[in-house]
Amino acid sequence: MNAVASGPRSSRRKSVLFCAECSFENPVSEGWLVVSDGSERTIVCPECGHVADHRTARSAPKPKRAD
Repeated sequence: MNAVASGPRSSRRKSVLFCAECSFENPVSEGWLVVSDGSERTIVCPECGHVADHRTARSAPKPKRAD
């Protein structure tokens, strides 16, 4: 049996990152400030400067390239 989705489908891609402070949204590869310092990576909102993600390079997922 197939489930039927209730309501309209979202046009957002799953790879969109959202800022918890100002609601800025974009794929990580488009617009976010990504700062790498040795073994650490920080993703910063370009609108308000909020740190959306900070992790060591070992635990950070590798960004996918858009085709």
